[in-house]
Amino acid sequence: MSNLDLADDGMCFACGRRNPDGLRLEFAYEAGEVRTSVSFPKKYQGYRDLVHGGLLSTVLDEAMVTLLNRLGHLAVTGELRIRFLHPVLVNQEIEIRARLVERRGKRFKVAASALLPDGVTAAEAEATCLSLGPLPHDDET
Repeated sequence: MSNLDLADDGMCFACGRRNPDGLRLEFAYEAGEVRTSVSFPKKYQGYRDLVHGGLLSTVLDEAMVTLLNRLGHLAVTGELRIRFLHPVLVNQEIEIRARLVERRGKRFKVAASALLPDGVTAAEAEATCLSLGPLPHDDET
């Protein structure tokens, strides 16, 4: 993995500003937690009018790695576990939150949740992530 160039070129499906087909998620970092909100149009459905679980998994994973980025780590997900608890409707805005659970050297245990507008948890995620080192500074900004 050391030969990979993990530079951000703005085309990430979840957060890339340059990806015309992406979700363009923007995260706020506060009190050790990242948050964002998102709603999925019908083109991201699985069964009729229900958001595809893979998209929920994507935003939960993105939130957890983004949290580690905000903490200064260039990180990748090694293991991801998702529990789907309630369906999410297309065009329904949900809140995504991620927080650090534990750190052991370069390994991080991170948790995230997707909350429906009434505060009910639609999905929960846990990931084990690996820090590849400090997040490089972008000299182009």
